[in-house]
Formats: sequence, C-alpha cells, structure tokens
Amino acid sequence: MKRSSQIPTHTLQERGVAAFEIHEIKEIDLEGNVINHAHRDDNYIFFWQKTGRSKLIIDFQEIEASGSAILCIIPGQVHHGIYAIGTTAWFLAVDTSWVLDSFRSVFDGSTRNQAIPLDTSKARLFEESLQLLSALYESKQDYFNDQTRRSMLDVCISLFAVAYEQGEPPQPKAELRSTSITRQFKSMLLSRFRVIKSPSAYASLLNISSSYLNEVVKDTTGHPVSYWIHHEIILEAKRRLFYTDNTVKEISHDLGYQDTTYFIRLFGKTTGMSPLQFRQEYRK
Repeated sequence: MKRSSQIPTHTLQERGVAAFEIHEIKEIDLEGNVINHAHRDDNYIFFWQKTGRSKLIIDFQEIEASGSAILCIIPGQVHHGIYAIGTTAWFLAVDTSWVLDSFRSVFDGSTRNQAIPLDTSKARLFEESLQLLSALYESKQDYFNDQTRRSMLDVCISLFAVAYEQGEPPQPKAELRSTSITRQFKSMLLSRFRVIKSPSAYASLLNISSSYLNEVVKDTTGHPVSYWIHHEIILEAKRRLFYTDNTVKEISHDLGYQDTTYFIRLFGKTTGMSPLQFRQEYRK
C-alpha cells in the first residue's frame, strides 16, 4: 500500500457539490480487489444497500451487509470497500452543516461501524423518500428551491436516524436523559479531541458538573469519560500509524501532545504495545 504524510480526504467541494449529493447505484459486482483506496470524507455518508452483499473496512473493522441494510460513515472515519456482489444501492453524501444537531448526536453517539437491516415496510419508505430527494436534486426548475430540497433531505436523514435508534436496545424513560447527554458528549468529542482532553472541559461545555457527566457516561456506556477521550485519540493515532509514514513525534504533536514520551506511554497503556510496534504488527 502506497503511503504518504496524510490520509487522503475527499470533500464535496472538490466534486463541485455545495451541500449534498445523491446517486442511485445500479447492480454492480466488484470482488477480489479493493474497490477504492483508504480515505476519509469530510462529510456524512449514508448508504442504503437494497440488494446484494458487500463488505468494507471502517477504522480497522470489517463491516458486512447482506440484503437490505443501511450504514452511516461519519466525517473523519477511514474506510475502503472490499467487495460488492449483486449490489443495488442509494448513496447520499451530506455536508456536516446540513445535518441537524439532533441527527448528528444519533450518528456520532450510536454504536459505530454497524450495518442496520431493514424490513420490507421500512425499505419501501426509504425507496420512496430517496427517489423524491433524487428528483429534487436533479431538478433545475426554480420553484424547487433550496428550502424544499433541504426539507426533503431532513426527511431522508431522519429515516436513517430512526433506524439507528431502533437498532439500539430499548431504554427506560428514566435513562433517556443520560443517553442524550452521552450522545452530546460523544458528538462533541469527535470534533474536539485534538484540542480538549479534560473531562471537566466537556462537562463545562454541556453546562453540567464533571462528576455528573462521568456518572451518566459510565452508566450508559460502561466506561468513564476519560476512556472515550483516550479512545478517540488512540484511534486517530492508529489511523496515522497505519495509513501514513508520519513519525511518532509528528503524530503526537498533531494530536496535541508536545511531550512525545507521554504520548507513547498513553498509547502503550491503551493498546499494550508501542506506536512503532503497532505500525510493524499491522503492516505485516
């Protein structure tokens, strides 16, 4: 695998897209080779596989989908396809500013890297909604203005959000506030972990006490706030170690650690190996 100093990042802007794009994928068969090179996107990707089988890797995890299933890839995740067999699908890429905060907290805070199966009735609703959004997207008529498109886009994204929420275990009403706070924290963490590493700082941003944030996050996820902060930092470090040739010092500094020795200790404590050992082991 050819590596550089940066993980390639695809943007909507480089494709001449302002806010979102939608495409229907006709039946494809790609097997035996990597479908595309590992990369990130700076936008959300919503994927509904109508038929067929497919496999991709997202942040070192293999994700397989068979039949009707949806998947969301959030900004910054490194991914690439492995195969698609008899696959028909819809592809929707959306700028982060066009995804409502209430939806973002679902996708950013849900169990990531999971394909959610759809039953026939839900699949029909997805088909009708995405077809209408596609028609609005392709239309050049003036009366189909941005607000109309945006409203229909919200409908489509909400279908993905509801499906993701229904894919999680049901929770008592008393736990809904804890779940909401945890989602807000994890969504905030994704965009701030390089700069903010203190649990108390996140608690302050959420206008709650540090002890309460830690309590609800631990009750909801089984892990304290510090675990999730370190999780995002180490995951990004792993991406850089595997996909680029950046030095450990460069990666450490880019992640906000001027003390590289401390960063190496944190990486070792979290993974059980040094950064260079990880690079050597996973590049075999």
